[in-house]
Amino acid sequence: MRVRTLALLGFLSVPYLILTTWDLSLFRSVRQDNLMLSSVISGQLSNHGVPLVGAKVVRVLYWNMDAEPRKEITFTDGNGVFLFPEVRSAAEFGLLAKLFHVPVISIDVELIEGQSSTSLFATGRNSYNQAVEHGYEKTNLSCDLKDRQMFEERLPIIDCKVEQTNHLGLFDSVDF
Repeated sequence: MRVRTLALLGFLSVPYLILTTWDLSLFRSVRQDNLMLSSVISGQLSNHGVPLVGAKVVRVLYWNMDAEPRKEITFTDGNGVFLFPEVRSAAEFGLLAKLFHVPVISIDVELIEGQSSTSLFATGRNSYNQAVEHGYEKTNLSCDLKDRQMFEERLPIIDCKVEQTNHLGLFDSVDF
């Protein structure tokens, strides 16, 4: 009986010994800074070749670590040019997030005219690495309002020409 009691006490003390002597850093949350959410997006808006001055352009970032989408607003300059800088953020990850987290980031760029909006560019990311949208560090749009059309008869879009800057600073022209 005495041996049994000692064996039971020894068996029950194993979790205590493990928890007090084992490195618990695995269970601590970890803060990661400098997470890339969006690369640089710039563009030029025009209407039949004439620069669109003072147009309101919005970039909306939907990130699965944020409760609400992030919105940035800018206006085109005298040449119809707009610029959104890269977006970086930080997050704290617990054990499960460290092991299984996959970022889901949706990036939408829209032209706002009064109460309506027109989609200029949409893409997504599933990594915090640089240049994963399309393998390029910067996306440059060239959009003319004459190219506006309805997508699936519901969503107004402009078929923008997209130039993407690669690591060497060279441009590749891509139509989406």
